Amino acid sequence: MRILCLGDSIMQYNDCTTYPQTGWVQELRRFFPVETEFLYFAKNGRSSKSFIDEGRFEEVKKVARAGDFALIQFGHNDEKKQDPARYTSPDEGGEYRKNLAYFVRDLQALGVKPLILSPMARRKFVSEHKMEDTHGAYPAAALAEAKKLGIPAIDMTALTFAYLEKTGEAKSRAFFMNFDAGEYDNFPEGKGDNSHLRPDGAFAFARIAAHELVKVGKDWADYKVLSDAVITGAMDAGEFEKDTGDEKLMA
Repeated sequence: MRILCLGDSIMQYNDCTTYPQTGWVQELRRFFPVETEFLYFAKNGRSSKSFIDEGRFEEVKKVARAGDFALIQFGHNDEKKQDPARYTSPDEGGEYRKNLAYFVRDLQALGVKPLILSPMARRKFVSEHKMEDTHGAYPAAALAEAKKLGIPAIDMTALTFAYLEKTGEAKSRAFFMNFDAGEYDNFPEGKGDNSHLRPDGAFAFARIAAHELVKVGKDWADYKVLSDAVITGAMDAGEFEKDTGDEKLMA
C-alpha cells in the first residue's frame, strides 16, 4: 500500500539538518506495517495555491497510481493575506476550496483515494488549559469541501486543539519547536515556534490521525484497506481517551 502526502511544512519530511523538527506523517508511518510506502510531497511554506503553481501537484500525478491513498492537508499558508502568491480565500467558491477539489478530482481520475484533513492547531494559549483559535474559516471550509466531493475528512484542527488544551501550555511546549538556547546543535540560539512539531508532538498528532483513520473504513468501503492496515496497539488501552479528554474520539 502507498500513501501520498500533500501539504506544507507541518507535514513535510525532515532530515538530520533540521532536527528536531518533524513532519507529523514521519510519525504516522509508525502506525502502519513496515512495508507501507509513504511518498512525501509536502513542502515548507506551501499553500494549496503555490503547491499547484510551482508544479508540485504535477509531480504527484506523475507517480500516483491506482490503489494509492492520498492525505491532503493545507491551510497554514493559505491564510497569509499579505502574500498573494500563497493566499487563498476559504469562502464558498473561493480558491482554497477550488484547489482542494482540483486535487481530489485529478487524483480520483488516476484511481487514487484521497482524504482531506483540516490543518493542525497552533499552540496559542491564553491560559494554562485554554487556547485561542488561529485558523478561522479554513478548517470548516476543508470539511465542507470534502463533504461536497463525497470523500472522507478528518477534522485535525478540532482534535489537536482539544488535545493541546487537555495537555496544557507548559507540557505542550515539548511538542513544538519551542525550546531554549543550547538544547539542539541545529538551533543553538533556541526557537519560539508554536506551529512546527518536534518528535513528541508529531507522534501525538499522528496517533490522533491514525485513530481517526481506523474509523474511516467503517463508513467508506473503498478506504477499508487503509483502515485495516493501521496498527492500533498504542490506542487500545483507553489511554488515548484519557489524553484527549474526549470520549467521542474512542472507536
